[in-house]
Formats: sequence, C-alpha cells, structure tokens
Amino acid sequence: MTNLIIRNAAVEDVDLIRDVYRRSSLTNEADHDLIAANPEWLVWDEALLPFADVAVVDGRIVGFATARPVDDFLELEDLFTDPDWMRQGVASALIAVIAQRGMRIEVSANLAKAFYESAGFVVIGFADSPGGPLVRMQREVSQP
Repeated sequence: MTNLIIRNAAVEDVDLIRDVYRRSSLTNEADHDLIAANPEWLVWDEALLPFADVAVVDGRIVGFATARPVDDFLELEDLFTDPDWMRQGVASALIAVIAQRGMRIEVSANLAKAFYESAGFVVIGFADSPGGPLVRMQREVSQP
C-alpha cells in the first residue's frame, strides 16, 4: 500500500481514533455480549494519546496502535484497523513502525493470536482480563 502514512497521533485525531476503535471492536460477534454488559469498553482512553500512532490513507485514519513503555519493553495496548481496511496490511505496517523503536514488544492477544504470530510474536504465557483469559505474546526486536 504505497499511499499509507503512519504518523504520531494528534489531539484532533481522538474522535476518529475512537470511531475506528468502536467499529473495529464490534466486528467480533463473539464479544457482543461482553460489550453489551460493559459498554465503557467501546470508549478509547484518550490518556493513551501520547503513545499512539495512526495509519492514514488519503487523509483518512484507517487504523491505529498504542505502544506504551513499561520497564524494558513496549506494551502494545491497542492495534485496531477500520473494518473497511482490514486484511490490507495496515496492522502489519503499524507493528513494523513500532518495532523500529528497538524494544521488545509485548501484547495480550485474543482472537488475533494468529495475526501476531505472523508478525513475529511468540506465546510466552497467559494473562487474565475482565473478558476472560488472553494469550500473552512478545516480539523480540534487535536494537537499530
């Protein structure tokens, strides 16, 4: 995708990030009951803005990721793609940009386990979450 640009998120992006977050979250029908019981889960936390990158195509935000530093690694808090842009390389491009920071990346994955494995992550354990157990994964990244 030659016209994909990844840049740091800005305050004016928050509403669009929240829209992508909400619509992407609703694509997993298996989560609908949990989301109905916890509607606050559909509101992206603006406190993560300093750690967010957005993927933009022709001026439109088509995905975003947040990777927050924790000790000696980056915690991938969010990786969401606009449903109209899923399976077109947006999430992979966001991971590639985060990997350029030269730190190990860790994530708690749900149904996206296969995607993360394809992006170089390996399973390191399990984590509890309000929605149930998640697979804990990491991607080692060599220093630049």
